[in-house]
Amino acid sequence: MPPELEDLSTELDQALEDQAGTGGTDGQDGGAAPADGAGSSAAQAKTDDEGLLGVVRDAAPSKKPEPAAASPADGAEAGDKPGEGAPKKEPAEDFSDVPFNKHPRFRQLLSERNGFKGDAEKYRQVDTFIRDNGMSAQEAADLLTVGAMAKTNPAKAWELARPWVENLLKAAGEVLAPELEQAVQEGRMTREAAYDLSRSRATVASMEAARSFEGQRREQQARDDHAKSITDAAQSWEDSRRERDPGFDAKLEPIHRELAWRHRNGDVPKDAAGVRAQLDDVYKTVNAQLAPQAAPAAPRAVPTRQATKPVTGGSVAGGNAKPAPRSMLEVVQQAG
Repeated sequence: MPPELEDLSTELDQALEDQAGTGGTDGQDGGAAPADGAGSSAAQAKTDDEGLLGVVRDAAPSKKPEPAAASPADGAEAGDKPGEGAPKKEPAEDFSDVPFNKHPRFRQLLSERNGFKGDAEKYRQVDTFIRDNGMSAQEAADLLTVGAMAKTNPAKAWELARPWVENLLKAAGEVLAPELEQAVQEGRMTREAAYDLSRSRATVASMEAARSFEGQRREQQARDDHAKSITDAAQSWEDSRRERDPGFDAKLEPIHRELAWRHRNGDVPKDAAGVRAQLDDVYKTVNAQLAPQAAPAAPRAVPTRQATKPVTGGSVAGGNAKPAPRSMLEVVQQAG
């Protein structure tokens, strides 16, 4: 029960007790009241007390209990301001003073790079093994499929491997050729001798195939090395130019256009030296195209010569000066 209702209930009880006491005194002065009447008055007073108390309880608004203060164990202390008990957000770490090679993000990327490098190396080893042995990607995939199915479905694995095994037996000389089988049937050769001859033929054929394959592999390796030398020369030239020319990136696109135009017209270098020479020439061409056009020189100003006015009047030593002409006729006359 809320404290307010408890106080009100106490006051009502006290009032009822006082009223009952007053009634008892009156009964003594005016004569004793009947026992039944006194009991009825007390019961009626009790009923009124409970009814009034119930009305007050129903009418009084319920007071919500105040939340208990958080204990120090909950992270808040008495007297803290709102929000002070909440966990504080950790400030972001500042790595501005950390060397670049020790920055956590850089070290994370380096770790990821090393992981990818290991995977790439494993793939390169598998790819090199397949190419060095003259296998195609499909042949390698078929062999792996047969090997995997042999673990779970041998019947299917044998179905896939049977054609390959039959060809392998023929190549190894373990299957007699038709003419050798006929010789054995006619009695001209024993079966053991026929098999020996068949295996000898297979050995010679395999040696010739190995020799041919080795020659093809060397040619392919030479082509790969040549292509790599050209690529390395172009990359080395580009790196060197970028270090010396701050504006090289802006010239890269026109350089590519010029190279593509020359290659389409048959100007393709054959070796690394030719690549570097061509790139130097293209670089000069692009620089000339991007250089600002020189403005034409302004014509030299020719000083204007002021017309000399004839001197009139005066006298010339040794003769009489002619008067200044006043008309074209006088000019002609003086010239005559």
